[in-house]
Amino acid sequence: MEWPLVVATFILGIVLGYVIRSIFAKNTESNGKDEVLEQTRLELSQHKQEVTDHFEDHYQQLAELTEQLNKVNKQWNEAANTLAPKNSLKPLATFGANKAEETKQDANALDDKEHLLDEQETDSIIIVNQNH
Repeated sequence: MEWPLVVATFILGIVLGYVIRSIFAKNTESNGKDEVLEQTRLELSQHKQEVTDHFEDHYQQLAELTEQLNKVNKQWNEAANTLAPKNSLKPLATFGANKAEETKQDANALDDKEHLLDEQETDSIIIVNQNH
């Protein structure tokens, strides 16, 4: 009668050990997912900052290019006024600063909309575990 009790205790120990190990494994997996989520958020914010810096740099370069182009067009128009006959003149266009300001305001409005979308996206991030 002693052997069935020993076997039942052994089987009960194996089952309890398996259940406890499963619970601890889930907690460890959950902590790992939190770390991956935080790392992904950090990478996303870094990428967004890089993109913002990239567009700001390009905006500055385009503003400088526009200014130089306006100088060249102005010189061209002045030279054409002094050298060419008056009836054949076709002055080159110049780009105004107001267009550049409108573009910058549009870019700022897009940044504001993007910021609002970012706040909404952080609540709905889904991580897919490819191992299971």
